[in-house]
Formats: sequence, C-alpha cells, structure tokens
Amino acid sequence: MTQENVLERLKNKIHIDLVFRKGKAIQSGSLVVHYFIPEGSVEKTRIGVGVPKKSGLNAYRRNRIKRQIWGVIRQREEEILSSFSHGFFMLLYKGKSVISSKNLSLDFQGLLRDFNQSN
Repeated sequence: MTQENVLERLKNKIHIDLVFRKGKAIQSGSLVVHYFIPEGSVEKTRIGVGVPKKSGLNAYRRNRIKRQIWGVIRQREEEILSSFSHGFFMLLYKGKSVISSKNLSLDFQGLLRDFNQSN
C-alpha cells in the first residue's frame, strides 16, 4: 500500500517546539512560516497556524485571522502539497491589524514562491 502525502494539522507541542528550535523561517508580507523537515521518515505534511497575542489583537480578531488562514490553506491544498515536502510547518501572522482575505491570499502566494526558491 502506498502512502500519499496528506495535509494534517500540527498539534503536538513537541513537534511545534522542534519547529521553533531547529527549524528555519521565511517571511512574506504579514505571514511567516517556520518549518522543520526531519531526516527521518515523516509520512505527512503537518501545518499549524498561530496569531501571537503580541500582535495586539483581541481574541475574536485573532481567531478570525486563523479562520481566514485555514480558508486559504484549504483553497490551495494541492499547491501546498506539491510545494512543501513531508515535515512540520508553523504559519504565523505577524501583522498589527486585521487583514482582508484577498491580501492574506497574496501574502500566502508570496510565501509559497519564496519557499520554493529557497529549497
């Protein structure tokens, strides 16, 4: 049975800490992706989304931005799976205000382009 690349959420605290300690980062606009691609056998691409409290936004606005980011991820799932290899990815919003879905999509597109150029 062959294992195809599947997009899953990054929930494990150990993996998230690993991404920030040993991983690399790329920024495009208001989005930053921290990623770690282990040398061992990881079968899936795992993505987490976060909006830090330091951005100064209220909880309901941070949650709205997270929903918008997950919407962009769902729209571009095939493109993400072809761009990102198996590993752990943490996507962070570093803006200081609320962003429109269109601008968020453009920032994400730039992030994918920059990631493909660096790898």
